[in-house]
Amino acid sequence: MEVLTFFYWSLALFLLNLGAFIFVLTHERRSMWAGLTLTTTLMFLAFLALDIIIMMDTMFPSHHDAISKFLLLAAVGVALLIFAFVILLIGMFIFDGIKILVKEGTKWTNFLSLGMAFVILFLIFAYPSFGRFTSEAWFRFIYLFLSLSIFYLIFIMMMYTLTSWLNLINIRQKPLDYVVVLGAGLIGKKVTPLLASRINRGIQIYRRNPGSKLILSGGQGSDEEIPESHAMAKYTEEQGVPKSDIIIENKSKTTNENLRFSHNLMKPNSTFCLVTSSYHVYRALVLAKRQGLQCVGYGAKTKWYFTLNAFIREFIAYIVITKRLQLTVIGGIGAITLFLALIYYLFPL
Repeated sequence: MEVLTFFYWSLALFLLNLGAFIFVLTHERRSMWAGLTLTTTLMFLAFLALDIIIMMDTMFPSHHDAISKFLLLAAVGVALLIFAFVILLIGMFIFDGIKILVKEGTKWTNFLSLGMAFVILFLIFAYPSFGRFTSEAWFRFIYLFLSLSIFYLIFIMMMYTLTSWLNLINIRQKPLDYVVVLGAGLIGKKVTPLLASRINRGIQIYRRNPGSKLILSGGQGSDEEIPESHAMAKYTEEQGVPKSDIIIENKSKTTNENLRFSHNLMKPNSTFCLVTSSYHVYRALVLAKRQGLQCVGYGAKTKWYFTLNAFIREFIAYIVITKRLQLTVIGGIGAITLFLALIYYLFPL
C-alpha cells in the first residue's frame, strides 16, 4: 500500500509538472520557466520510473536480484554518463578555445571558451581544497556564500541553455507577415559568411510564408563602409528575392534597436519572426519580450567552434540584461548566509 502511495504521488507530480511545462511552452516560452519546468518534468519522470521498478520488485519478489542488478547498473551508467559529459565538455571548451584563437584572433572575447574550461577545472579540483584552507567559522560562512552563489550561476546557465534550445524549435507556427533578419559585420561592402547564413535562413522562412516580407535590419558601424542592411539587400536580391518584398532598416546599431526600428516598419497587428545566429536567438527574444513584442525566433547555423564561444558571450550578456534579478538573488543568498552566521555567533552550541 505504501509503495502504491509513493507511485500515485510521483505520477501526480509528474503530470502536474508536465502540465506546467506545456502551459509555459504554449503561453510564454521565452521565460526561463521553460527550462525549469522541463527539468522538473524530467526529474519527476525519473522518480516515477523508479517507483514503477520498486512496485515490480514488490509484486515479483522472485525477480528481486535481477531488479537490484538493473538499478545498480542504471546508477553506475548515470554516474559514468555524467563523468563522460564533464570530460567531453572540458575537452570541447579547450579544443574550441584554441581553434577560435587560431582562426579568429586574440581579442578578449575569443578567450571565453578556454576560460570556461579552466573555470570548470578549478571548480572540480581546486575549489574543494580551498574550502579546507582554515576551520575558522567566519571563513566557513564566506565559503558557504561563494558555494551557493556558484551553484546558482551554474543552475541559471543550465536553465538558459535549455530555454535557448526550446526557443529554437517552432512547430505549427502561424503564417508570418514579416521575417526580420538581424545584421552582423561586413567585409568591405559584402556580407560575411555568418551574415549570409542568417540571410539564407531568412529567405528559407520567407519562401515558406507566401505574401510575407523580408526586413533586413542593420545600420552602419563606425568601421563599415555602408549600412549592413544595404549589403544584405544586395545579397538577398542575388538569391532571387524580388525587390518589392525587401524592406530595409538601416538606422539600428544594437539588437534592441534592430527590434524596435524593424517593428516600426510593420503594419499594425502583424505576425513576425526574428532570424539570427542560433546562439543569439534567445537573447534577442528576451529583448523583444522586454519591448512587449510577440514573436518567435529562428536560428541560422554557424561554425561549431564559434558557436560555443559566442554562446558563453550571449549568456554573459543575458546576466547583464537581468542584472537586477541576479543581484537580488545573490543578495538574498548573502542575507541568508549572514543570518546563519548571526545565529551561530549569538547562540553557539
